[in-house]
Amino acid sequence: MQDQVNRINKGNKTGRPIFDSLHDWEGIFHTITDLITVHDKDFNIIHANDSAKKILGLPDLTVNKETKCFNYYHGTLCPPTGCPSCDCVKSGIPAVFELFEPHLNMNVEIRALPRFDSENRIIGVIHIARDITERIRHEEQLKKSREKLRNLAAHLNAVREGERRHLAREIHDELAQALTALKMDLFWLNKKLPEDQKPLHDKAKVMSDLIDMTIYAVRRISSELRPGLLDDLGLQAAMEWQAKEFQNRTGITCEVSFSSDTINLDQERSTTIFRIFQETLTNIVRYAEATRVKASLQETPASLILEVTDNGIGITEEQISDSKSFGLIGMQERVHLLEGNIRISGVRGKGTTVTVSIPLCNAKGISN
Repeated sequence: MQDQVNRINKGNKTGRPIFDSLHDWEGIFHTITDLITVHDKDFNIIHANDSAKKILGLPDLTVNKETKCFNYYHGTLCPPTGCPSCDCVKSGIPAVFELFEPHLNMNVEIRALPRFDSENRIIGVIHIARDITERIRHEEQLKKSREKLRNLAAHLNAVREGERRHLAREIHDELAQALTALKMDLFWLNKKLPEDQKPLHDKAKVMSDLIDMTIYAVRRISSELRPGLLDDLGLQAAMEWQAKEFQNRTGITCEVSFSSDTINLDQERSTTIFRIFQETLTNIVRYAEATRVKASLQETPASLILEVTDNGIGITEEQISDSKSFGLIGMQERVHLLEGNIRISGVRGKGTTVTVSIPLCNAKGISN
């Protein structure tokens, strides 16, 4: 140990010794709360700080007495299979690993550092171990909390979609039908008016046109809440309708292609893909400054892949990671709930591509 003290003092550029004596070195060494054990090449513990002695229950370390580290770290008679510390001694490459150690009843992070002699030959290893049980416990609690929040978000999405479906049906069936009946009554009334009452006929015509506009608005609102095509004819028909509506409303060319004529999915996956497609188109209108959009929906044996590309200004990494980009966050959460992946990439001045991959296992009521 004194040789180590001398080397540290010699390497200090201030010219003043860091440690005045071996006693100073030992004092700091034993003050460290992490477990530190110094081993020879045969994994005998030849030096340990007080924390290691206490937690590992080490006996007095004397010369020529075997004190195998695996006996005290793992409670075994030989090194565990695949031990990173063994690899460290063989290769001279430091290793960092975590494990739950039943023998110590704690989660441990271990850093294995090779020891070299003056000729750069490996002569052993140093273990620096830290109790991370509390950290692991907090991580597990955080993980469970996140899962609860995601489950809540999934439930709220399902409830919201159900409410949208119900409201869209009510608007379409009740309000649209009532307006149609009103138009028929107005047509009947117009026929009963004397032909010489032109102001009344003109007024009836204006009222009829207003009813037509209101019926169109009702159908548009109903479709935006929940397209009936999505429930009645499936995802492809709904995406084609959405692309046409988007193009008519914005003037941006929108092309949609499918890998097969029929892609039948369960309601949850269909809704997820459709809502992500809608949100992507909304973002393109707001931010992309694009003139063309291409979307494709491909079915592979294992997954469903949606890709939407525009020729706009291109999204930046800062925009993708922005905590206030709630639309992107919502898309990511929808995909996560189905154990899928989403990738958003942009090239400045060339456009943005959104790629979504969702596994098809049990998507059609069967396992692929």
